[in-house]
Amino acid sequence: MNALPAWLASGRGGIPLVMLHGMGSTASIWLPQLEHFGRTRLTVAWTMPGYGPEPASAAPSWEGLADALRAMLDALEIGRAHILGHSIGGMIAQEFYHRHPQRVQSLVLSATSSAFGSTDAAWKEAFLRQRTDAMQPYEHFADAAPTLLDGFMNPATPSALRALAELSASGIDKQRYLDAMRLLVTFDRRADFQRIDVPVLLLAGEHDTQAPPKGMQRLAQSGANARFQELPALRHMANIESPGTFNQAVDAFLAAQHQVTES
Repeated sequence: MNALPAWLASGRGGIPLVMLHGMGSTASIWLPQLEHFGRTRLTVAWTMPGYGPEPASAAPSWEGLADALRAMLDALEIGRAHILGHSIGGMIAQEFYHRHPQRVQSLVLSATSSAFGSTDAAWKEAFLRQRTDAMQPYEHFADAAPTLLDGFMNPATPSALRALAELSASGIDKQRYLDAMRLLVTFDRRADFQRIDVPVLLLAGEHDTQAPPKGMQRLAQSGANARFQELPALRHMANIESPGTFNQAVDAFLAAQHQVTES
């Protein structure tokens, strides 16, 4: 795996905000957030190793992804950051915290969980077979992205933002997507979530079927430092469906952390 992922950055100063995209996106999915949060702090969006212009040398692992995030923070001379992770990015954020807790100021976990689905091996096999079969008709991941996004985004999403989501997916290699899907089903940090010792915000779209609000609300109840917020009318990709709604929720959370730090 590449030691250093690609990234986009905006702004300067403050405690940095570092954003980790989901399974079918790259750093550009965070452009509305880079513009917004970059007004007040250094804001960084990574592209997961293997999803960028340079192919990964091996299939991804949780340890390797956490190490890649640490290497990016080191390269940017970021000692400690707020980490915002979406979907699989939220899992990477948790993995990173458990391996490098001293580097994390707070966690924002969007449309994710502390473990993937069922622990039943047959269920996981069926899930992977379904997802792999669904990709068979498409030569490139970009060809499949519009259909996938239909189930992940509110139909009322502005067309320009929908186009940004499709563009963000356009450079993903189909095999790397499938590799990430195989990794996804192995994630299990349920026993560790209650040990997170920094503030955690869990965000869920009201109509998200991939990471349903009820599951995220239960997760929040299992962590002493966690709180849950549902985003009305949104699905799995709230940050791009309604950037204003998403940014406002994150702004309020970060402001609360700032007040605690100042006091």
